[in-house]
Amino acid sequence: MIALLAVAFAGLIDALEPSERHLETCRIAVEEAEEVAKGDQAHGVWKACLGEAERLGYTDIVDGLRAIVAVSGAVVEADPLRSTQPHRWSVAVLSEAAQWANATFPTDIVRRVFRQWMEVDEGRAFAEPIRTVSVHWKLPVHPEDEQIVRRYIEDAGLKWVAPGHASADTILFARLDRAETDGDSSAQGTLRRVSRTLVVEKVRLPARSTSLKGFTVSATAESPTGDEAAERALRVTADAAAQRLLLRLLGELFPPQD
Repeated sequence: MIALLAVAFAGLIDALEPSERHLETCRIAVEEAEEVAKGDQAHGVWKACLGEAERLGYTDIVDGLRAIVAVSGAVVEADPLRSTQPHRWSVAVLSEAAQWANATFPTDIVRRVFRQWMEVDEGRAFAEPIRTVSVHWKLPVHPEDEQIVRRYIEDAGLKWVAPGHASADTILFARLDRAETDGDSSAQGTLRRVSRTLVVEKVRLPARSTSLKGFTVSATAESPTGDEAAERALRVTADAAAQRLLLRLLGELFPPQD
């Protein structure tokens, strides 16, 4: 579950929960390291961030931090391959990410590497059997909502086709829920608090005659209007769902080694 109130959208770090504030502080430090291409420094920041989260008992973010420590470590270890052998570099990083299919990564590192991989001929060929996605909605959804889900799936480096299309490699059986209540009071009056939940019951890979485990992601936002809050919450939900789907598919491409 992902909770995101209006203050978080405004970027007010002080209004976040302690664990979220800790994570946001780490992200800022990592971004500064990445701006000067210091991958080893970024890895060190994540290791320190994990250690402090464990010390403080921030159990809600520990799994995601362990995942980013492992993957950022793979980035550093494979760095000599980055420019000369981009396919091997991507495989080294993504095969590590695949081992963390149930984690919520604190950055979009997996998607960034996957998109780079899709710019390489070997990468596109390797991922082709799982890359094209369609969603079979269990209940009708608004076209605007579907477009948001589509945008984030494509932003992850995957491709989108309509339900029933013969080229679909990956089929999601899903539903999109909405719950709305009164939120906090503001200068504009009582805010509307809206939760959006995407429930993926299962993920089918028809050509492989197999199914992958489903997942559920949810986010909450507040705004003076329910529709604005709903859109904000859905964007966070769709973003998280795209990451979770990509990790599931990477797990299929890079199964655990005995």
